[in-house]
Amino acid sequence: MTNQLSDLQYLIRQLGPSLPEISTIIEEDLDSWQINFDTGLSLQISWQENPARVLLCCAIGKPVESQREKIFAWLLNMNLLLQGVANVKLALSSPEDDVILIGELEANVLSLEMLQEEITNCLRFAAKFSELINDPEIDSEKINLTHATNGELLRA
Repeated sequence: MTNQLSDLQYLIRQLGPSLPEISTIIEEDLDSWQINFDTGLSLQISWQENPARVLLCCAIGKPVESQREKIFAWLLNMNLLLQGVANVKLALSSPEDDVILIGELEANVLSLEMLQEEITNCLRFAAKFSELINDPEIDSEKINLTHATNGELLRA
C-alpha cells in the first residue's frame, strides 16, 4: 500500500508540467493535495487505503434556496444516469449542502495518463454541472435531464 501511495505522490509531482491548466498544487498532507486550475475550479485529490484508491473531489456550488428541491432530485437522477458511463458521482457536503463531484480511481491501475484523463473528465463534468447548479435563473427545462442519453451526458 505504501508503495502505491509513493507512486501517487510521484504522479502528482508530474501533473504540473503535464497539464498546463493547473495554476497551483498544494500538498495538504502526505496523502492529500489541492489542485487549483486557471478556470477557478479546485480539485481535492486524496489517497484512501481500504480499499486502495484515489478520490477526486470538486465542490461545484450551492443551489439557490428556491431551487434546492429540484436540484437535489436532479442530483439523484444524474447519479443513476452516470452509472456505467462516467467514473463520477454527485453528492452533498455536510452541513453546507454544497454540491460536490466525486471521482474514484483504483490504485492498482494508476498511471500519469489515466490520472490526467480522470482529472480532465472530472473538470469537464464539474464545469457542466456547476453551470446548472449556480444559475439563479435556472428553469425546470434545464434541470429535467431525465431524457438525456448517456452520449449527451458525456458531451459536457
